[in-house]
Parts: sequence; structure tokens; C-alpha cells
Amino acid sequence: MYSARRRTISVFVPAYNESRNLAGAVHDALAACRDFDDYEILIVNDGSLDSTGAVADQLAATLDHVRVIHHPTNRGFGAAYGTALAAARMSYFTFVPGDHEVAPESVSAIFDQVGRADLVVPYHGTPWKRPLFRRGLTWVATTQVNLLFGWHLKYYQGPAVYPTQLARVLPRTVRGFYFATEMLVHALAAGYSWVEIGLTHQERTYGRSKAVAWSNIANAQFTILRLWWDIRIRRRSNVPRAVASEPSGALEGANL
Repeated sequence: MYSARRRTISVFVPAYNESRNLAGAVHDALAACRDFDDYEILIVNDGSLDSTGAVADQLAATLDHVRVIHHPTNRGFGAAYGTALAAARMSYFTFVPGDHEVAPESVSAIFDQVGRADLVVPYHGTPWKRPLFRRGLTWVATTQVNLLFGWHLKYYQGPAVYPTQLARVLPRTVRGFYFATEMLVHALAAGYSWVEIGLTHQERTYGRSKAVAWSNIANAQFTILRLWWDIRIRRRSNVPRAVASEPSGALEGANL
């Protein structure tokens, strides 16, 4: 199990055209970090076309522990995640969506679990608050992963918390949102311990979600099958095996 002498965290806040949602997300993340020995909020403005960049700069100028990185053009969530991960200075790494769709008490609850296992794996504790179509897609994808790998997790696409060192060696080859599942499946298959925590979804105040698109749905199906083929059939993974695992992370069928 990963451990750190100091409990510190880097929180990535992705922002693409989220000028009216970003400040709320950043303030929620800051509030949730207060019990850590040290922390930082890394806003990545992913080539926004509205005033998100200016809002991000203002937050970084007026709030301690906040930094901002600008992509000159929109490169997508996966690229923004990689930018923040490369810049992270703390022992743990996660993200808080810049659309402000995670309730503040849930951000705090997730962060409270950091250090109790190698990974903190959030899931939607109030699925009825999400649109029916998104709930259906989540159920299909989660059921597929659980059946193919013999696991019983509730969600694979949430803002998981990783030791930063581990996150940097996990594969991120998938374009689009589904790289999050790719990372988590590789970590679980390598035997890292985990704890699940429910989160409360709240509707964004402004704008529309960018997560649901037919290209993302097709990408999810391709990713799930490729992960199963590579990890279960070909037994190919370059992720270092966990040295020891806590009881909460004992996964039936998780060994390669």
C-alpha cells in the first residue's frame, strides 16, 4: 500500500467554457483540503472560448494554493488531466469537475477517505438526480466491466483519488472521458487497495454537460473490450504490482 509521511493532495479542476461554474468548484475544493498537511488546486483552462481563462487567473491571483495552466486550444479532458498530473507537487492526485456538479459535502467526504486505502473510488450515491439516459449508460458500462473482470464496483468513471506516483504510471491511452476507467481498471488489476464512497450529484447552474456524446459511448465500448483483452486474455500490463493490499481492497478475481 502506498503511504506518505505527509498527507498532501493536488486537485485538478478541468475547465472548458465554465466561467460561471468555475469559482464554485474551486472554493469547494479548497474547503475540502483544509485538513491536509499541504494542498494545491490546479485549474487547467482547456482553450475556453468564454471568459473562463480570466476567471481562472483571478482565482489564482486572489486565493492561496491555486495555480492555473492555460491550453491555447481545446485539447480535451484527457490532455488536461495529463497536464495537471505532470505539474502536481503533492502526494495524492484527483480532480473536481469545473462544472460544479459534485455537491460540496461530497467533495469533503471523498477527501476524508484519502490515505485509508491506495485508491478512493467515488460513485453516484444519488443516481436519481442524473438524467435517465446517463443513468442507463452508466449501468451498462459498469455492468460490463464487473462481468468481464469479476468485480463488484459501483462506478468506474468517477473522480478517483490516486497516489500521484501511481497515477503517473497508469496507462492513459484512451482519447476522451473514458481514460478514467482505463486507469482504474489497471490499478485494480494490479492489486491496489480501494475504498468506495458515494457522492451527491447536483445539477450545474449554467451550461450543458460535455460528457454525453455518441463518440464517447462508442469509445467506452471499445475501451472496455480492449482492457479485457489486454489484461485478462493477453495478460499485458506494465503497472507495478501492489506490494500489499488492505482488506477493503481485496478484489475477487483481481489478480492477473
